[in-house]
Amino acid sequence: MSASEVRLAPLSLAHAPAMLRWMREPSVRWGVGVRAEPSMARTVEWIHRALSPDSGVHAFAILEAGQHVGNVVLDRVDAWLGTARLSIYVGESTHRGRGVGRAAVNLVLRHAFRTLGLFKVWLVVHEENAAARRTYASLGFVEEGRLRGEFLLGERRVDALYMGLLASEMPHVDEEVTT
Repeated sequence: MSASEVRLAPLSLAHAPAMLRWMREPSVRWGVGVRAEPSMARTVEWIHRALSPDSGVHAFAILEAGQHVGNVVLDRVDAWLGTARLSIYVGESTHRGRGVGRAAVNLVLRHAFRTLGLFKVWLVVHEENAAARRTYASLGFVEEGRLRGEFLLGERRVDALYMGLLASEMPHVDEEVTT
């Protein structure tokens, strides 16, 4: 996989079947903190809310070589503060651990800082997601706080880590964002 094969596309209703399939996998569902039992109706409802112009959500499908393999979302956009929360998952298990997530985060960060003009992007990751934590740190995110027992991983409580990246900390990249 090369980073050039990863693209972002605006999320649409066409992506719902894959999203539902991924959310039915406990490891994906628990990793992103989905509380309700996944259903097509809930998935479609979430997409409709995300696509609403006043939602403060920028949701993208992650495409690798044209195949929808996951999603990356900027939400909780605060125009006054210039901040947004980042969340991502690579739903297709055969595409994990190959740099797809890293490339998608890079693309959405460029969107956040260049297009939206944000000051900061933040995220929450549970302490046991070592691979994600390493990726975020390698992209410049720093741990800003820890909430003890704040995340339910299945039925176990684990710490939630807050990480952030300022626009001034994002390395300058001349490539354009493809969305």
